[in-house]
Amino acid sequence: MRLKLIKLAGFKSFVEPTRIELSADMTAVVGPNGCGKSNVIDAVRWVLGESSARHLRGENMTDVIFNGSINRSPHGRASVELVFDNPHNRVPGEFGRFTEISVRREVLRDGSNYYQINGQKCRRKDVTDLFLGTGLGPRSYAIIEQGTVSRLVESRPADLKLFMEEAAGVSRYKERRRETEQRIRHTRENLERLGDIRGELGARLDHLKSQAETAERYKQLKSRSRAARAELIGSELWALETRLGEAKAELAQAEQALAALDAKRTADEGRHVTLSVARQEAQAEQASRQQQIFLGGQAIARLEQQQLHQSELGRDWQARAQALGERIATRKEQLASQQEQLTEGVLRGEQEDARLEQCEQLLTEQQETRQQASEGLEQARQCQQQWQQQVTLLQGQLNQTRARLGGLQELQAKTRLARLKLEDERSGPLGAEANDLQPALDALSGELELTRAATGELTEQLALAVEAHEQLKLQHGQQLGLQRELQARQGTLDQILGEQMEGATLADRLHVAPEWAPALDKVLGRWLTATPADECNLAQEGLWIGPAQPAVAGTLAAQLGGEHIPAFLNAIWLVESREAALARQHTLAAGESLLTSAGDWFGPNWADLGQGAALGTLALLGERERLHTEQERVAAGLAQLAEQLVAADARRAQHASAQELSQRTLREQEQKWQQLREAWSLQQGQRQERLQRLGQLGEELIRLDQEQAEEAARLASAHEQLELDEARLAELQEQGEPLTQGLQAAQERLTRCERAVEEARLRREQQQAASQRLQLELVNLRQLLTLGQEELARLGLDLAGLKGPASDAGPDLGPLLADQRSLEALQLACQQRLTELERQLSELEQARSADHKQLVTLQEKLATLRLERERNLTRRQGLHEQFEELGVRLVDLDQAVLIAADRGKLRQEIQTLEAQVEALGAINLAALAEYEEAKTRSTYLENQCQDLEQALETLSQAIKRIDKETQIRFRDTFDKVNEDLKSLFPKVFGGGSAWLELTSDDLLEAGVSIMARPPGKKNATIALLSGGEKALTALALVFAIFRLNPAPFCLLDEVDAPLDEVNVGRFCSLVKEMSSTVQFVYISHNKVSMEMAEQLVGVTMQEPGVSRIVSVDIGAAVALAEQN
Repeated sequence: MRLKLIKLAGFKSFVEPTRIELSADMTAVVGPNGCGKSNVIDAVRWVLGESSARHLRGENMTDVIFNGSINRSPHGRASVELVFDNPHNRVPGEFGRFTEISVRREVLRDGSNYYQINGQKCRRKDVTDLFLGTGLGPRSYAIIEQGTVSRLVESRPADLKLFMEEAAGVSRYKERRRETEQRIRHTRENLERLGDIRGELGARLDHLKSQAETAERYKQLKSRSRAARAELIGSELWALETRLGEAKAELAQAEQALAALDAKRTADEGRHVTLSVARQEAQAEQASRQQQIFLGGQAIARLEQQQLHQSELGRDWQARAQALGERIATRKEQLASQQEQLTEGVLRGEQEDARLEQCEQLLTEQQETRQQASEGLEQARQCQQQWQQQVTLLQGQLNQTRARLGGLQELQAKTRLARLKLEDERSGPLGAEANDLQPALDALSGELELTRAATGELTEQLALAVEAHEQLKLQHGQQLGLQRELQARQGTLDQILGEQMEGATLADRLHVAPEWAPALDKVLGRWLTATPADECNLAQEGLWIGPAQPAVAGTLAAQLGGEHIPAFLNAIWLVESREAALARQHTLAAGESLLTSAGDWFGPNWADLGQGAALGTLALLGERERLHTEQERVAAGLAQLAEQLVAADARRAQHASAQELSQRTLREQEQKWQQLREAWSLQQGQRQERLQRLGQLGEELIRLDQEQAEEAARLASAHEQLELDEARLAELQEQGEPLTQGLQAAQERLTRCERAVEEARLRREQQQAASQRLQLELVNLRQLLTLGQEELARLGLDLAGLKGPASDAGPDLGPLLADQRSLEALQLACQQRLTELERQLSELEQARSADHKQLVTLQEKLATLRLERERNLTRRQGLHEQFEELGVRLVDLDQAVLIAADRGKLRQEIQTLEAQVEALGAINLAALAEYEEAKTRSTYLENQCQDLEQALETLSQAIKRIDKETQIRFRDTFDKVNEDLKSLFPKVFGGGSAWLELTSDDLLEAGVSIMARPPGKKNATIALLSGGEKALTALALVFAIFRLNPAPFCLLDEVDAPLDEVNVGRFCSLVKEMSSTVQFVYISHNKVSMEMAEQLVGVTMQEPGVSRIVSVDIGAAVALAEQN
């Protein structure tokens, strides 16, 4: 496995995307100080999972993002990607099958980090696990930075052991052991919690079992009561259904009888009309026959009188006329009497109609009243049923509240007992011992905090000093570069101006504002390099200015300063813009012109537009003056920076020495504090657990008190509500009785009204029949009156005729007598038929009267049957609703049992069961479900305990196996590294000896110490070695570790800095020897180390704050040189 490629973008000084290809076994990264070489090492460490900003030379993790420079703005993110070749599948895990593995890390300005392995997002732990056992990591022995060598050899035995464990591949075992210990701790905590829960659950199970038995007994009694109630209701419902069927049959019979009676009444009315018409016809026929008989008798009498007593005829006629007159008078009286009776009959008919209308209106009102009463009764019954259901529900809630209140009181007593027990333990010996440790721990903590604060301040001061030193060095380099640049530019200007001007020129003697310099360059042009002369004959190679003249305001001359100002400049007027010049161009006199600051020059009839040369003589002179001033400022700054650098070096050395002393003191105090802290934490943890449990019990007591108060309040409220509901139910029952009585009274009134309507209708029909009869009689009387008047008129004529001459004898009387007898026979038959019709009409009237009485009786019976039917239907609906409340269906009950049921015994049985239920007292109906749930939970917890105990045993066995494997691997690694160190140390030093020692016999807890004895010396401790000897010893140890478990690559950051030429050669030979198995990337300023490299990667910082890479393949360069 090799490191193939490093990609950086926005990481520290590597602003632009940068690729560092590592194709050789030995690659040297070279470059001047401060160019960003160590940032390459930081980038690799950062990708491997480094989480400490201090190890990345920063204050926080976002400091790795490019923070901007003079010419560049800060970036918002930084990313680094490492690409590895994995041809031998050395990487463990799922990514080991890939021949190329890329690991990428990216950080944003808001502090969020992202990791990727082969383009897949992952966690930091995944990256750490990827390299476990390979020797790679953010702080492994594969990355040795500046100062790491000294820290390695001066590290404590426990810290040095970490390098050995990484080399032995034990790190992944330790990680697994740590995770296993954490699981064991969590498992034990879970077991303790399960034990507490099971204890509480056992007590609760006992209590719930008693409640569940009572609830089961309650359910059995309720079930028996419900079954008896269902049987009683079913029996009543069956009897009620039987009564409803019988009533329905009776009602149908009554309705049929009423329908038959109505049909008969209709037929009788038709027959009555027919008989009335027949009687009228018979009466009319009788009247006609009587008239004919009367006429015939008159004719016969006339003839007889004519024949026998014509003389007496007149007297008879007169008597007859008188009798007829009397009859006519009598008929008139009868007619008047019949007319009065008819009028009275019409009035009585109208009164009967009005009475019938009143009766019908009263009937409608009574029907509406009955309907309202029926609806009110139905609403009252529904309301009564609702309140009955609410009372039942409140009774159940009341029983549940009583049961919960009893459970809360019992749980409260147990909680108080546990709290008292914990308070006794709190005041025992454990609390006293913890109180004794607390003052010592507080005192040591105060000293430790002071030391840490001092160390932190020293570290910060050292970091600030180093940062200030680096900043000063950077500023010094920048100032030197700026000075060289200014000198180069000034040299160029001096050369240009030296070629243009020799001696004192006009430009040296003129002073102009900077904004008018380009315009003056354009006007004067080459004259600026001329040498001014006082007289014309002296200006053979120069410029004669002429006598001095005062400057005219508003001209170019007014903008100049100096003693030699050309006079013609007074004729050049200055304007603000080209438009103003065009506006004034026509006013110019000969020799005058207009000039703008932009270089536009206008004459009377010409114009020269555009600026003059960008680098005119005056501009060059101004630039040279500015550069001279800038050079003086830079030189002063360089001197000041040099002094600051010297002071910064002194401060850095002072801070480094103080920090090292403070860190040593801090480590000693931390070790002592840790020991005391562990003892105090153990006792404090036990005490805290009891305090926490005590607090929980206190909170539980408060909660139980609150719940008890709430349950008591709910119980009282339920009692009050139950009393109110029972009172309301009784009130509704009382209100229902008047409504039932009112409905019955309304039904009776309705029946009476229906009877009165029928009687009024019958009287109206009788009155109509009487009126019709009177009308017929009136018609007959009128006809008889007419006939009598006609007969009287004829008698008058006959009497008048008798008074005249006597008439001849009439015809024979025989035919007239025969006709008269025939008419009398017909008259008799008609009279008999009329009598029969009168008799039939009388019988029909009697039958109609009887039918009316029967109709009234049937209507009363129908009303009674319907009222009873309504009552039974309402009762049946109530029984069905009770069935629904009981949850029983009628079809599920045995019909024979219902028919044979003794309802009295059932009621007595129900009362007995209700008394037994009442004797049970408060019932917790949820106890059965809670008991089953608690029992199931108890079984589940018992299984969980068994599983946890088995898991605990398995984890303990796993730790034993891990410890055994760790000891074997560590011992094997220790022996091999020790042998390699013994062989490598003489190679590095040219003699001497070195070895490793364990601080104890326990391989799991033992630390590792380095014992070194350079040639010619007897000291054996690392502390007595010099800096170079320490570095060589550390390198020998690192290379010994590499021989045992070579990491894929090794990064060295100026580890050869403290070595002399001889030791550098030995170091290079050792690195060359090991490069056959390990890829080396090292940073160095040493020429020997550079010559040894197969590839050079140069880091430059041509642009301030921005690092760039220049790579050279040494082998290719040598081959090219040999070819040339």
